[in-house]
Formats: sequence, C-alpha cells, structure tokens
Amino acid sequence: MHGFDQKKREILDRVDILQIVSEHMALKRNGKRWVGLCCFHQEKTPSFTVTPEQGFFKCFGCGKGGDVFSFVQFRENVSFIEAMRILADRAGIELDRQRAGDGVDRPGRADVARANTWAVQFFRATLMDSEIGRSARDYLRGRNISDDSSQRFELGLATENGPSLVASAARAGIAVPLLLAADLVRQSDDGRVYETFRNRIMFPIKDATSRPIGFGGRTLVDDRAKYLNTRQNVLFDKGRNLYGVDLARDAFTRQSRAVVVEGYTDCVAAHQAGFTETVAMLGTALTEAQVELLRRYCDELILLFDSDQAGEAAAQRAIVVAYPLCMEVRMAQIPEGKDPSEFLSREGADRFRDVLNLAVEALELLWSRILDRFGGGASPAAQRAAVLHFLGIVAKAYWAGAMDEIQRGLLANQVAHLLGMDRAEINNRLGRMRPREEKPAVERAGELPRAACVSAEQAAWPHLLGVLLNEPGLATGVGDVLDVEQIWDQRVRRIAEVVLGMAGRRQEFTVRDVLAHFHDTEDVGRITELVQQGAERGNFANTMRVALERISGAARVRAWEQSRLRVKGRLSEQVDGKDAAEHLAALRDGVREHHHFAPRRMIRQVASAPSAPAGQRSCDSASPMEQR
Repeated sequence: MHGFDQKKREILDRVDILQIVSEHMALKRNGKRWVGLCCFHQEKTPSFTVTPEQGFFKCFGCGKGGDVFSFVQFRENVSFIEAMRILADRAGIELDRQRAGDGVDRPGRADVARANTWAVQFFRATLMDSEIGRSARDYLRGRNISDDSSQRFELGLATENGPSLVASAARAGIAVPLLLAADLVRQSDDGRVYETFRNRIMFPIKDATSRPIGFGGRTLVDDRAKYLNTRQNVLFDKGRNLYGVDLARDAFTRQSRAVVVEGYTDCVAAHQAGFTETVAMLGTALTEAQVELLRRYCDELILLFDSDQAGEAAAQRAIVVAYPLCMEVRMAQIPEGKDPSEFLSREGADRFRDVLNLAVEALELLWSRILDRFGGGASPAAQRAAVLHFLGIVAKAYWAGAMDEIQRGLLANQVAHLLGMDRAEINNRLGRMRPREEKPAVERAGELPRAACVSAEQAAWPHLLGVLLNEPGLATGVGDVLDVEQIWDQRVRRIAEVVLGMAGRRQEFTVRDVLAHFHDTEDVGRITELVQQGAERGNFANTMRVALERISGAARVRAWEQSRLRVKGRLSEQVDGKDAAEHLAALRDGVREHHHFAPRRMIRQVASAPSAPAGQRSCDSASPMEQR
C-alpha cells in the first residue's frame, strides 16, 4: 500500500487540477480561487470553485468536492482505480494494473482511451503512406481540406489494402478483447473478427480534454452508410459529445458563442476559415447533455442548417432543450441548400460571417415556419391552430424542471411579443398545458430523520479540524493530547487520525497532503467541506481554543465518571447482603445533591477518587452516554 500511495502522490505532483477542470468548464480567477458553472448540476450562477494551491475543488451548489482524483471519478463516473489510471496515463506514469488490485478484467475507460490513442496514430500513418494514402489525400484536397487542417484534426484512413489493424495492435500490446471494447473491430455470428472501419476517411472524435473517445468514418466507396460512427461503449456516447470540441473550447470563451454544424467536413472547413468556435453533431439531434457541455464555456448557440425542414426541426429541439438551460439560441441557414464546407469553398469566409450575423432567434424562426405550414394564418381557424401548435412546443420548455419563475416570465414575454398577444393570456394558456405529474409517494413516519442531540464535544471536532486544515502551524503538540477514538462520526475520525498523526510527528502538511491519504470520494468531499467551513468561520486561534476546551472538558467528565464507577464497584464488594442496596442508593442520591455528603468521604477511603470537575453537567462537557 505504501507503493500505491507513493504512485498517487507522484500523479498529484505531475497533474494540475486547474488544468484538468478547465478542460470541462470555463473558469475565471477570483482571488486565490477560480470559479465557474458546475459541470455536475444545472446552475445559472457560478458556484463551483477550484483552489489550485491546496489542490481541491468545491461546489457550493450541489456540495461535491474533493481532489483531482475525485473530480475525474465524478466526471467520468468511474472508480478510484480507473481515475488513477486515467490520470497516470495523462501524467506519463506507469501504473501497475495488478498492483492496483481492482480485480476487474474487462477493459475500462482508460484502456479504451489507450486503444483509441494508438488507433489515431495507426490511421494517420496509413493516410500519410506515400502509396496507400495517395487517393485519400487527393480526396481531402478535392474537398478543400488543407494538409495543415488534416494534421490539426489528425485525420486518418482505414483501408483493406494497408497493414492489418489487428496484427499491428497486437504488436503494440493491444489485444482483440480491447479492440472489441473500443469498437475498432467487430465479431460476426460465426466468431470471425473483422475491422469496423474499412475504406473510410477517419475523423477522430475527442472529448474536451483532447482524449480520443471514438471515430467517425466517411466512406470513400459506394457504401450505403455514408458515415459510420463508433458504437456506444464505456467511453463513447454520441449524445454527450461534439466533434471538434477539443479544438473549439478556447474559442467558445473568446467569442462567447458556439457554432454547431451537421458534418465533420463542415466543422473542419469552418476552422480552416477561422471560425474556430465551430463543432459538429455526431449524428443525433441536439441533446441536453450537449447543451450542458457548451454552456460551461459560452452563453450563445448558433445552429447552422442547410434546409427549411432541418431548420424547423433544429429550432424546435433547441427551444425544448436549450431554453430551460438559459442558453440563447439563434438559427442560421446556408443559402440555396448548400452545406457549410461547399459554401465556404465557393463564397469565402466573409459571406459565411454574414450568414452567422443574420442568424435569427429560434422562437422567431419556429413561429415563422409553423405559420407558413398553417397557410400563413389566412383564416382565424388556421391562425388559432398555428398558435396552439406553437404554444404546445413552447410549453415543453416552459415547464421543464430547469426553468424557474423568472425564466418562465421572460419566455412568456418573448412569446407574447412574437404573437402579438397579451402576456397574461400567454401565461394562462401555458399554465393549462402543464404536463401531469405523478403524485409523490407518502412518506412513512418511520423514514423521517429524527432530530439528534449532538454533544458540544462532537461538534467541536469538525471545528478543530477546520482550523488545522487551514492553519497547520497551529497543530503543534495537539496530536499528543487528543483521543480520536471519542469521535462518533467514522469519517471525521478517519480524517482526524491523519491530521493529528501528522501533527503528532511535528510534520508540516497541506490540504493536498491530507487528501493524498484518501481514496473514497465521500472522505475527500468531507475534507474539502471542513476546509471551506473553517475558512468561512475564520478567527482560527479562538476557534481552536474553544474547541479544545470542549473536547478536554468532555474528557475530564469521562475520567470522573469512570472513577465513580470504579469506586462504586469496589464499594459494592465491601458491602454485605441486604445493606448493599441501601448504601448504593445513598451513594447515588448523595453524590448527586451534596458535594459534602458522607458517602463521598466513604468513597475517598475506599479508593482515591477525584472530585467531579466543575461544570460536570454543562452542555459544553456533557458525557456522550448522556447525550445518547
């Protein structure tokens, strides 16, 4: 385990939590911390913070917190071991799989990413082969994709005439089961293994961290499937990712917008023309997860489409998905039904910029399309039908769980202005369109949490740890006098053992050092919570003094009670027969009411028992037994 912890520390020394988190959201500096919109829950006001100096993150909205390992665990939905592999690969550190001891034989996310990284290089080498890749390179140039763009997007080639993918992978230490898990090969019903992508231009699909998660292949022959994507696996989910997001991430923040196109070549062509805030769909309609991905970097979305029908469908989807998440959505259309790459090739970047600047608000475009479909509202009946159809779509956004009352009011204002109707009437109609909700299950009385009386001693421990995590210099000597076994909360006890252990060894430590001892996300989350709560309280010296007084006061009461019980036991041994109960009753009542009562003198004669400490029944030092 010592070597395992050493590997973790080595990874922590090489990876930067700020860099890792910044790949998933836009962060702005605020003093020593960096803040941004949380990637773990929907929020409109940034409540997610990163403190690089101490190596942890904390969201004050959803409560998640921890170190860089925890962040990867939450973000990737993986175990600690898998997170460790991901970060080790990133840091260039060899991690002994068997030593990690997770007992899992099936390929994990880090394994699939490793296979994909190798495949990117394999397909790229095939494309750049002077003979095998010649026609494919000519095809790309014919689509006006430059060699520089091809290199930047790491385009490749899958062909039946080149080196065997399976054999080449085997030489690189990547076995067939891993190739199957990454969907680089597939298996027929008769057990034959064949390559998934053949005779296709390969577009590596990467996540925001530039990690290859899958591939899109554009056919070079007469194939019914023009485009073929990696199947969903442990790493790849086409509904949660966008092509080119790794290269567009910084431009999102600079331009405060994202441009979304339909095809891979459209995305490459847009970047080549200078519109580096462009990404492409992965063959799906716009999803909530994709909007969540984009809104962490910008607040405006331009959807680019090439037909009226596609535009209406895209606008309808955007209203339902993006509006509840406070994302401004505008729609742009390429003239004459051309695709963006063709338009850029013929008309140039300036005309393309004009197309984007003329983008209309999604609500406006959708209403225009619906009105046309219902005959332009030529009759009152047709106009009424168009309005009801339009409101039915808007109602899905209006009643979405992410919409609050302010957003609903703003949306109702927009719709009222667009339709030329009274806002109260719009609110009334949308209110009647609220979807039915299931009645909440009746809570059983036994399931309701009961209020517990927590002793001042137990409350003092988190306060003390909050001080020591913020000001380790105050820990000198503390670890020698405190008994962590008295902590009821097992998680707080584990943290106290590490912190006080370091203090007892007179060791200088940081929050990062403490976090390095823990692998459980709940533990590291509690540590970050203690740090934040301690920082908010401040006044460290006084907080520590009060906490120590309460903890030591409770310890004195426990010592006195233990002495009393010992005396009581010895006294019972010396009292015979029927007098025992009478004497013990007198002992109990007398000690409770009179410090000078005679049985106290008897106790001192039987055993040298200490007197009860002052304030023995005070709240600050009440015994754990009585609190229970």
